[in-house]
Amino acid sequence: MDFKRLQILREVADRTTVGAAADALGVTPSAVSQQLRTLQEELGVVLVEKSGRGVRLTEAGRAMATAAAEVSTAMARAEATVDTYRRGWQAHVRVAFFPSAAEMFLPGLLHRVRAVEGLRLEACFEDPAVAGFAGLAADYDLVLAHSVDGPEVFARDGLVVVPLLDEPLDVAIPAGHPLAAKTKITARDVVGQPWIGVPDGFPFDAVLKQVEKRAGVAALRVQLFPDLRVLEALVSAGHGLTLLPRYTAAGNE
Repeated sequence: MDFKRLQILREVADRTTVGAAADALGVTPSAVSQQLRTLQEELGVVLVEKSGRGVRLTEAGRAMATAAAEVSTAMARAEATVDTYRRGWQAHVRVAFFPSAAEMFLPGLLHRVRAVEGLRLEACFEDPAVAGFAGLAADYDLVLAHSVDGPEVFARDGLVVVPLLDEPLDVAIPAGHPLAAKTKITARDVVGQPWIGVPDGFPFDAVLKQVEKRAGVAALRVQLFPDLRVLEALVSAGHGLTLLPRYTAAGNE
């Protein structure tokens, strides 16, 4: 059994398409397909099957991709052990952060990393749609992700999902607005006001749609921006209401 072919199978599993796996490996899609066919012949089982214009892994393919990940992890540990004897303990960890996660976790994390000799943390910016976070695991050691639907949306073979925190969303109201004096507001209260929202498909928009469903009427969206700092500025200037994360909104510092 050729380890390199197992790695190719793992790349296809992680990146979901032959083309994406080929790009990551720096080879052509036809080369990836050929290696998969050879691996199937070696093992005597079908690992991939056609699905529309692409391919998908069979049950055997998914099992072998998981095994390939375990082999790769074992190889990395073996190499790290050898390096420890050669140069002392060292580790390079690549972590993907979305903006507010970097703001919340990165400053303190870098202090802790600095205290560990031989550990290097490479922090990278990634802010895909929610469905894109799981795919980032193919390029990073750790991926910080967010979802209004909970960690279950990231569940897939070969991934370990660890919930870090639940961050409530608050309705941000301009100072002096009549609703700001209330101790309790309803869905109808907020949808009846000018609303500073996010574009369709962004997580907070899904929450607003649930509020609209509860109220039975559509919210009056007057502006749409994907940047939380812009939303904060517009609300502070009195242009409408919005949803903001409780812990990472600048106004909550």
